[in-house]
Amino acid sequence: MYPHLPPLNALRAFEASARLMSFTLAAKELFVTHGAISKQVKILEDFVGMPLFIRQHRSLKLTDEGERYFVHAQGALQTINNATSDLISQPLRTQTLAINVLPSLTISWLIPRLEEFKSRYPHLYVDLSIGDFEVDFNKVNYDIAIRSSTSVPKAANVLTLMDEDLCLVCSPELTAKLKCLDDINQMTLLQHTTRPGLWQLWADSLDVNLTTEKKFGVEHFYMLSQAAVSGMGVALIPRFFIEDELKTGKLVIPFEADFTSPYRYYLLTPKSSNLPLKVQSFIDWLLELFSPYRH
Repeated sequence: MYPHLPPLNALRAFEASARLMSFTLAAKELFVTHGAISKQVKILEDFVGMPLFIRQHRSLKLTDEGERYFVHAQGALQTINNATSDLISQPLRTQTLAINVLPSLTISWLIPRLEEFKSRYPHLYVDLSIGDFEVDFNKVNYDIAIRSSTSVPKAANVLTLMDEDLCLVCSPELTAKLKCLDDINQMTLLQHTTRPGLWQLWADSLDVNLTTEKKFGVEHFYMLSQAAVSGMGVALIPRFFIEDELKTGKLVIPFEADFTSPYRYYLLTPKSSNLPLKVQSFIDWLLELFSPYRH
């Protein structure tokens, strides 16, 4: 607390008037009226309990107390001005933002978009690593982690990014063989090996009887998309992973057979009541990117 701190506007009016020895010139400098300056000076005099100016006909003169006060007031305002100028003009201090993200999300989706984040926040140095393990922020030095799971992760602050909406895709060359859902059984099913039950869940949701034994397994969605582009079979892949492939025609959706898997994507941060600004900046940016896919 500062019990003897006067109103700042009154202090500015006094400093300008004392420096210029004129209420009129002070009013011009501060872009207010002569009457406003006079009123603010009076407020300050009432605050300190004594006159600071001797008001003469068409002139001003500082009292002895006003002379002493002017020196200190001017110095204090100059100190505040210099500190503010330094804060505004100096570049923001470089900070490291450590992020650990799912491999497929990193390779095919996040990295191509990080240049926009760097342009928006040039003072943040992004230390990006990949992982699909359970995150314990007491043992790792990450600011943020992104994971997919069928249940809400524990021991962290959790923000749900989106559901995992999968779409059926294949290369354009295979579309002629896919006239209806049952034709899936003539295809090789490209399978995410860490989620082996997705095809059966998809089939159950659409009342499709899966009979094919032709399967090819890969570990990540990025590998799955490349296998599909190569014409190796049909795949279930989150739409946001393959927006570019769909736009360029490398992958096509032979018919609408979308499916929401049991998995969700979560953004995790260490347990805390207040997020650092660098972390909140990344979260805000990421939510903008994910907004088209959030229900």
